[in-house]
Amino acid sequence: MKSLRSLALLPALAFPLPMALAQGPTHPDLVYATVGQADLHLDLYIPPAPAGPKPLLIFIHGGGWSGGTNASLSGPSTIALNQGFAVASIEYRLTSQAALFAPEPVTFPAQIHDVKAAVRFLRANAGVYGLDPTRFASYGTSAGGHLSALLAVSTGVAELEGTVGPHVGVSSAVQAGIDFFGPTDLLRMGLDAQLPPGSFIDHDAPTSPESRLLGWDGPGQGVGDIRANQSNPAPPYPELVELATWVNPVTWVDPSDPPLFIAHGTNDTSVPPTQSIRLSAALLAAGVPHDFRTIPGAGHGLGGAVNQAAFTFIRRKLIGPNLPDVGTTVCTGDGSSGACPCGNESFPGGGAGCAHSLFVGAGLTASGAASVSNDTLQLQGDSMPETFVLYFQGTALQNPGVGLAEGLLCAGGTITRLGVRPTLQGSALYPGPGHPSISVSGGVTAGVTLYYQGWYRDVDPHCNGSNANLTNAIAVTWLP
Repeated sequence: MKSLRSLALLPALAFPLPMALAQGPTHPDLVYATVGQADLHLDLYIPPAPAGPKPLLIFIHGGGWSGGTNASLSGPSTIALNQGFAVASIEYRLTSQAALFAPEPVTFPAQIHDVKAAVRFLRANAGVYGLDPTRFASYGTSAGGHLSALLAVSTGVAELEGTVGPHVGVSSAVQAGIDFFGPTDLLRMGLDAQLPPGSFIDHDAPTSPESRLLGWDGPGQGVGDIRANQSNPAPPYPELVELATWVNPVTWVDPSDPPLFIAHGTNDTSVPPTQSIRLSAALLAAGVPHDFRTIPGAGHGLGGAVNQAAFTFIRRKLIGPNLPDVGTTVCTGDGSSGACPCGNESFPGGGAGCAHSLFVGAGLTASGAASVSNDTLQLQGDSMPETFVLYFQGTALQNPGVGLAEGLLCAGGTITRLGVRPTLQGSALYPGPGHPSISVSGGVTAGVTLYYQGWYRDVDPHCNGSNANLTNAIAVTWLP
């Protein structure tokens, strides 16, 4: 059971307009810990404005836990720095560096021990570097996304805190996190890779990144061997199964976890997209606020609008929900007050039958995890009002051809009103009493993601009109 909890947030602060990105770190190569005979470093970027302690985004690089570097910033971390956040980019032990850190191990939980040591160092030295210790967030991609999510959900877990660095006892909590396409359940990676879009990696093999992470990478070993021996009482399997459980962010989710932003491309053939669906489902079941976005057509790498959306999420969670959203208001349509047949600002001619609104970087987003057996759909959305009327376009698309930031073009078919449903932290369960289930023409296939047009009525200040329709795609992956 977790013993430490996330720190309370301070009142909202005003933030400046974007500024030019610094050419390099303000404090390069800070040593945050020494492991074996080698130092672990981080680069710290401090923006000149605003005055006073800065909220901090901690960047954790990817590379299959065996490669990668903290030498540069990208994605939400660059946006954060331009918006007045401090950014720390950290090193951690890689599975390819056994000789460098000998005699200390480079297999799990070495990586999360290092990440938590970096957080403790930054919090302990917050006054030195002008950081706000109550406003820390993490961000990572791939293996770094895994570590970012694990950091966020495992505050106070003794097995994962470790004793790396000089600041043992200082909190390693973050108040929000971003996970871009990170593994979340290693024993199911190989199984999830059997679903579309598949994987070019044999995740069960002893040569896989996750097998090396767990240190079970010899001939005849691997994650697949651990999964096949989950009930085997003979050593070393009980210890390996326990380790393979500790490494999973889904293991440690509970209602006290901080909010998370998750994004995953539907064509990722390195980390199965279902891994992020599993984390979202666990967070939803625990009532943890989160925003999960599947990006149609994207592979193992994201950019563009989802970077802005991720930063907007972090900014709103750390600084306060009453600040203006970071984004661009788009209002189109014919201005009438009638029901909107398509509800999308991208529809040719600006749509028909109503005014439309789309707030880029915020607005309506929703993702779902559904059961083939009973068509129950769980929706989790960001920036939805506490009570809303949600509509679905009747025709589902497997390949919408446009990103979630634009929503779907009008797909045809009838619109089904699901009714007014109360939400808890932006989430609601469909169907509910008096609300129909969602049908899919032609049946469903396990592992296939379908995209629906979804929208609800919105009001000022997003658009200069009495009412508008906030719209976006809703992705539903039908699980086995």
